[in-house]
Amino acid sequence: MTFSIVAIDSERGEVGFAISSCFWNAGQVGFARMGAGAIVSQAQGNLDFIPAFYEKLEEDWDLKEILEHFRAMDNGIENRQVGMVAFEKGALAFTGAKVFSAYQRTGRDYSCQGNILVGEAVISSMAEAFENSTGPLADRLYAALKAGDDAGGDMRGKISARVYVERDRKNSLTNVTTDFNVEEHAEPVREIGRLLAIRRNLLRGWELSRVASEAEGQEKQSAVVELESFLKDKKDRLYVDFFETLAECQLALGNRDAAIQAYRSAIEISPNMASALDDAIRDEVLG
Repeated sequence: MTFSIVAIDSERGEVGFAISSCFWNAGQVGFARMGAGAIVSQAQGNLDFIPAFYEKLEEDWDLKEILEHFRAMDNGIENRQVGMVAFEKGALAFTGAKVFSAYQRTGRDYSCQGNILVGEAVISSMAEAFENSTGPLADRLYAALKAGDDAGGDMRGKISARVYVERDRKNSLTNVTTDFNVEEHAEPVREIGRLLAIRRNLLRGWELSRVASEAEGQEKQSAVVELESFLKDKKDRLYVDFFETLAECQLALGNRDAAIQAYRSAIEISPNMASALDDAIRDEVLG
């Protein structure tokens, strides 16, 4: 009653999984670990497979050997469905003989699998969407999950979805874990898509604000114009701090009228912010 994908992007240093189901908290059956790999254990999933998977990867077992270890530790493995991917070891999927309406497909550094599905098109659509997508792994995993959902997904309906990615954390502020987990929602996959879009906007806003704050001279003027353009249709609490940054940058450029307007936008979103303004600025903003 679940469809999922596990995948690696070696060039970006990312590993993760995405999953959706008619079952509550479907995301509990998967995990991903940077430098190792990702696994989902679904259908009548055996969560003991997850720690065993990472233990055997540390011992440098290949995925076929790990699957045989699962067989040895679980008499009910024919009721299970497993997808695995590991750095420099490829991908592997297994579907037990007793799993109903189940399909799987593996490719370069990914595996798609699902059970109690409306049909094989769910998995083929996921695989094609992943292979044809670009960008961060979270976006590619979501593209695959949405394709499976659009193809009909779980024949019992939908309740939960999750996208989880770990990145190499060495390089920048954005190298952090992505974990969007949606429960008891009419459209859990699309809700994750909405949240990912918001995150992309916020990351863009933070970057534009940083550049505008740090730049000088003509470069600052250009950066402020770009930040102002970005915020044009975003009078929302998510972006209130960016309007304050815009106002401060406009003041630094000597554009007092533009700064007052930016402060007014911030206060329109969050009226309590007026109390944080200097008296002179507050009078002009509220006047």
